[in-house]
Amino acid sequence: MTRLTRRTALKGVGAGLALSVTAGTATATFDRDDAGSSAVETVVEIPGDPVPENLAIARDGTLYFGLTRGEVRKITPEQTQATGLGLDDTERVARLPGSAVGVELVAGDALYVASQADAGDGVWRVPVDGGDPELFAAVGGFPNDVLHDPFHDRLLVTDSFGGAVYEIPLDADDPETAASLWSDDDRLATDSFGANGLTFGRGAVYVAVTRGTNDAGDDVGRVVRLPLTRGGDAGEASTYLESETIYGADGVTSFGPHLYLAANGRNEVVRIDPGRNVTVLADGDDGLVFPSDVVLGRTRRQRGDLFICNFANETPEEGAILRTRLQPGNR
Repeated sequence: MTRLTRRTALKGVGAGLALSVTAGTATATFDRDDAGSSAVETVVEIPGDPVPENLAIARDGTLYFGLTRGEVRKITPEQTQATGLGLDDTERVARLPGSAVGVELVAGDALYVASQADAGDGVWRVPVDGGDPELFAAVGGFPNDVLHDPFHDRLLVTDSFGGAVYEIPLDADDPETAASLWSDDDRLATDSFGANGLTFGRGAVYVAVTRGTNDAGDDVGRVVRLPLTRGGDAGEASTYLESETIYGADGVTSFGPHLYLAANGRNEVVRIDPGRNVTVLADGDDGLVFPSDVVLGRTRRQRGDLFICNFANETPEEGAILRTRLQPGNR
């Protein structure tokens, strides 16, 4: 059975994404010193297949990442401060029967991984102690990013082909009925690759929509804001930002009022402030190649560290886990 992986799916739009690098201009683009980030360093080199796609970080600073061949691997908090590591320096946590796309850690429980597999598309539960992965919740289309919602004891997961977000209670016991639709607002869907990265902001969930088109027919990325009701339902959606400057919007995270987003088609990682201004923190000149995810460090030693996943869709020899440091006052 031939499966359409995230990598092959994005190859189909790769040419259009590449064109956007020259077509778009950022709302606010600054020199590196002004942008408030330091040089980009390579933590783990992962040349050739498989390539890394998604990141998750534990409270103790352990960094997990998924590989397209279905592996989840990790590096220690100490290793996150190193450079020039290879895949052999990392530890394999699990091998899934399919791909490993979105990776999320639920502290004290397990890793949850979005995967396409003959044994079941959806979210797989991976014990952190090395136990066997199990299908936790079936999700059709293209299950992509996974976000833990500790306030409602559930997971949220995007379907990039269907343009939707599903919710999965952590106490679910039947994979076939575990997932239910949380939001299918029209803003989440596109003719290409829709709802992708997920993160929490103030009172809302923010969803990165990778490749859309605005009313003028321009290729754009989009961030959709979905307010959270007291009961955890999705409130009325709004377009937080729609712009050529975030075309290829992929993984996203937040800190305070700021969003940090990987714009894969532009080979950029950007910060979006509350005024919707976009600041480029790192780009292709720093070694970014189709960046697919970003996470912030969680320990004192990692303070200000921004870890970047180099998905390197068209040039897998450049696959890597990267690190840059946000300067004080610019986080």
